[in-house]
Amino acid sequence: MTEDPIVAIVGNVKTSLDAPAAAEALGRELAKAGLRILVYSSGADFLEGRIVKGYVASRLAKPRSIQVRYPLHGEKPEFPEQQTNGEVFDWRPDHSQNWEMSFYQSLNEANGILLMGGGDSTMIAGVVAMGHGIAMLPLAAFGGAASKVWESLRPGRDLPSADEISLMARPGWSDDHAAECVRVIKDQLARKAELVRQRRIEERRKEVSVSLHAFFALLVFVVAVAAVPVALAWTDIPQSLLVSLLFFSPLLAGVAGSTIRLVFDASQGSTPVTTQTTLTTVAMGLIAGGVAGLLFITAQITTAPATGGPNIVSPEQAKKLVLFGVLIGFVAGLTLDAVFRKLISTDVVNVSAIEARKGP
Repeated sequence: MTEDPIVAIVGNVKTSLDAPAAAEALGRELAKAGLRILVYSSGADFLEGRIVKGYVASRLAKPRSIQVRYPLHGEKPEFPEQQTNGEVFDWRPDHSQNWEMSFYQSLNEANGILLMGGGDSTMIAGVVAMGHGIAMLPLAAFGGAASKVWESLRPGRDLPSADEISLMARPGWSDDHAAECVRVIKDQLARKAELVRQRRIEERRKEVSVSLHAFFALLVFVVAVAAVPVALAWTDIPQSLLVSLLFFSPLLAGVAGSTIRLVFDASQGSTPVTTQTTLTTVAMGLIAGGVAGLLFITAQITTAPATGGPNIVSPEQAKKLVLFGVLIGFVAGLTLDAVFRKLISTDVVNVSAIEARKGP
């Protein structure tokens, strides 16, 4: 069963005369919205006490919907409401021996954060929350560090929209305003959930794409390798088929090597798999395998001893060359970047004599 989202409550009610009543109204609206709250202190000046008071007074608080974090060996918070509504509190003592560690670590588990007033801790909590990309409600109208956090919010970079950021600083206060503020949190939570869902869909799409590319690479590789047993095992293989295997198997092996390279890079997250990258990779692998195969075959043909027949190389030698052609084509496709750099840097024509004749 999925738990309701939880909102961390951070700040104090000392910066404005309207802050205590506003905090209670926010507590009521948080309970109505079905959101859990995360609190840390029951001190009279802290925001949590007023929020809890309004939250419980709504009569809509669910069991264990008020999570209380505190250091195990520190002072345990004492809320008046726990005497009559103990079932709504979820006590979570922390192994840390100071409240700062318990406080900041708990923000990793919060889905949202409500900031009002406050000082340095509130400021740091707001910065941490922005870094985690969680739903935020810094109420700038009540001053304190929450207003500084509000000044740092940017629509597009952070979850709140421009209209939501403006709402957080709206002057004046009413119960309707509290309802709007809590709605802002819920809208951000829904937005974050949609972003997470879209990210998972995209990741799944990438996984499927990588799997399809891997299957294609495997299929092409098998076809290329199949040329070897066909050439070696077929005793009376037609000369035209043997020549075709000799020249085309490096091309297929090059495509297999380059596609496997693409799959490997994509699985490491270094290369996005798109239609454009796939076509480019296949084309480059085909060319790399073909050029490497041609260079190898040309070298073998030109250095082969005369056979005394119409063929430049004997059929037995050509069969063996198919095996080497597949290997060379695959390696060329796998290392196509190195192959193309080498080809580009190669001087085909020696122009040193011409350069020397030009003189100084």
